Amino acid sequence: MKKILFLLFAFTLVAACNSLNSLPKQFTALADKVEKKGETFTTEQWEQIGDQLEALTEKYNENIDKFNADQKKEINTAIGKIQAGILKAGLSEAAGALDEIVDGAKGFLEGLTGDKSED
Repeated sequence: MKKILFLLFAFTLVAACNSLNSLPKQFTALADKVEKKGETFTTEQWEQIGDQLEALTEKYNENIDKFNADQKKEINTAIGKIQAGILKAGLSEAAGALDEIVDGAKGFLEGLTGDKSED
């Protein structure tokens, strides 16, 4: 029984590490999607993009100290591409999504500068 519990714990630990390592790639994939197809997105698709970006950003902020400089740079670049794609789409719905993204990215930017002040 102890071996089974140990294997379960080890598997969970490996899965968590792999998930964090793939986070920059997830940001990049989302940015590529927005860059290539953003101009044709519906309101619902923009909402999905916003939700995905919010979830990725939250996960990033929770684990910011575990990423190296290259990973942080990749994530920053991807967020910039996503914002540019939203602006390029020129949708009024996208403008609302941009506001949500900016609000969600505030913690992200604070994390980059190392400002972890509590209110």
